[in-house]
Amino acid sequence: MIDFSYTHAVFVVGLIVGITLNFLMLRTLFFPPFRVWPTPGPGTWQSVTFWTLFRAGMVLTFVMGILDWNSAGLVDLSRLIIGLPLFLVGFGITVFGYFNLGLGNTYCGEDGLISHGLYRFSRNPQYASSILGLIGTVIMADSWLTVPLAFSASCVYVLMALTEEQWLEDRYGATYLEYKNRTARFFDLPGFIQYLIEKTQPSRRTG
Repeated sequence: MIDFSYTHAVFVVGLIVGITLNFLMLRTLFFPPFRVWPTPGPGTWQSVTFWTLFRAGMVLTFVMGILDWNSAGLVDLSRLIIGLPLFLVGFGITVFGYFNLGLGNTYCGEDGLISHGLYRFSRNPQYASSILGLIGTVIMADSWLTVPLAFSASCVYVLMALTEEQWLEDRYGATYLEYKNRTARFFDLPGFIQYLIEKTQPSRRTG
């Protein structure tokens, strides 16, 4: 007889939420004009559906990590040395990105194309950093049940980036295409390293 606990119930609900949202995102990507993201605006069925599923999926992933904490028993508490920094840095960058992008653009507004700050090195820094935070969550939780939920949420972030591209091109035209051609979709590591090198070098004074 299967022991179906509260933990398993949370896992099943989280998996259903994740699969449903990924299905809707894939349909958005491959079968336009159907679109749940970017949403047409607050209050639309697309906005309500997307944000309900998205937020539920993220919350259930974190709850799963807590409920199933250390169930895999793969490593000892030293995993926190890796997982916790990834979690804090990843979601810390995500929060910082809200100030860089602006809440209007975060919620599918058209407040202008942002290409400075974090967006100098990535067209989707919040998505890339959130995936990093989810990896940290999995490592910290040491839970097999957390893995598929975190993977599902990561797939949603990737699909969000892909579905936004045509939407941004339609709104910002050649300006976005130029930005797209010079900026990595997720992260330009060589460019970021070069930027750090230039920032740490003493400025050259011309006589």
